[in-house]
Amino acid sequence: MKIDSSFSADGYETVDIKTYLNGNGDVCRDREPLSQTETSVAKESVEEIKSKLARFIAERFVRRDGKFYRLENPSVSISATDLKRVSLHQVNSAFPDIKVTDELWAAVCAHVINDTHTVQGESVPVWDGTQGCNPGETSGLIWNDGMASLNTWKRPSYRHLKVDGMDDTLFNEFLERIFPQQNDRAVLKDWLAWNLQNEGDKPTWAILLYSQTKGTGKSTLGRLFSLLFGDENSMALNGISMLTGRFNKPVLTRKFITCEEVKLGAGTDAGNKVKALISEKIVAAEGKGTNAESIRNCCCFVMTTNHFPHWIEPDDRRFYVIDVNHQGHAAGPDQEAFQSFMKTFYSYMDNPENIAKLRAALMSHRLSNSFNPKSLNVAAVDTPIMQRINQNSGEILQQVLEETIAAQGVYALPQSSLVKLFSETLKIRPNRLGHMMNELGWRPVKAKWGGTDSARVAWVHPDYQLFNGRVRGPDGYDEPISVMEEETVLI
Repeated sequence: MKIDSSFSADGYETVDIKTYLNGNGDVCRDREPLSQTETSVAKESVEEIKSKLARFIAERFVRRDGKFYRLENPSVSISATDLKRVSLHQVNSAFPDIKVTDELWAAVCAHVINDTHTVQGESVPVWDGTQGCNPGETSGLIWNDGMASLNTWKRPSYRHLKVDGMDDTLFNEFLERIFPQQNDRAVLKDWLAWNLQNEGDKPTWAILLYSQTKGTGKSTLGRLFSLLFGDENSMALNGISMLTGRFNKPVLTRKFITCEEVKLGAGTDAGNKVKALISEKIVAAEGKGTNAESIRNCCCFVMTTNHFPHWIEPDDRRFYVIDVNHQGHAAGPDQEAFQSFMKTFYSYMDNPENIAKLRAALMSHRLSNSFNPKSLNVAAVDTPIMQRINQNSGEILQQVLEETIAAQGVYALPQSSLVKLFSETLKIRPNRLGHMMNELGWRPVKAKWGGTDSARVAWVHPDYQLFNGRVRGPDGYDEPISVMEEETVLI
């Protein structure tokens, strides 16, 4: 086997003539016998090259149930033969100074694929079938009890750059142009900085950017965040269907998610699922061709919408809503100046050094004393948009409740039926039952009905009375409450 003389790239002394292994495996050369020192160097170089190439291959593939998978695409398996072919091309490209002979390649493949040995990094690892985003871990593999899980997080390329200093000047100007409220600017910068400073963790609330008009910079902000976290670790979605759908694993194994044009319904399954994904650290995820599994969720979310978020309940602590309506929008009076600035900002974002300096500034950013990534105090949020949401959401829920009860044509409801109505149909917390029913003028009454010995609570319409288990009202209305309980359909 001929060994190329380019071992000096790895710190070894180059043998001044080509060396060979004869049929007995002994080192020899064309002219005179090797000295003992030269023989030792040549043999060490062969072993080092074999180990280096084995580590190179083992970092790129995993095995499971006799099949092999690329870390870049674990959904598609390949055979051992194909792995050898693919790896050979990769090795030749990555190590052009190493002459890979048939003998050397056979030894490398046997070592990394077939042989059983204890050198962990020189054998294609056994994959446990799981994936997860583990920011900060430089390896694509997370070892646990002799098996490996796939780490989907990759270090963004710009973080390899060595830059002098930090700079967030243009970023701050961008925030001032798109966010009229100073408090919104402070909250967003704190949120972004915390997520970068604690990349392996996640906040329990998301940023929701709202504007009635287009061309306000919402998408640009999302693009900037993707650059900071790395395109490899980010995903931009149109809507939430990929997030809430069945096969959402490719989304949930990223760090940063942008959802544009979000439109949710109050109390819908999709809305509730989004809230859970925002706040929960362990969630269910499923990929195509794989079973659902519980995975570690470190996603942080920025969502955008042009629809007023009526679906946010007044006490919902999962969304900080920022009003992005400003005069520089696509048809606004300051459009020309805003577009001129945006051209400058686009060029700024295209330079990885600028992204590196901005990250450095955000990593050094001191968070406000009031900022809490794990709890959003909506009661303390006094921005106009949040006030409007709180007011409108309460009014809408009250209206929906009134219409739902009126559709039943009943004038007294057992409290047990109302609790079910609030929790299952309207998705309202039952502890708001008393307040909202009082707002409708209904009153709670303790009474016995249905043959029970103990009194129960029923809510009665202001124009009706509950007496001896019967509901009585105008125009001779007289019906037993038990019948109403059975016939009430909670739509």
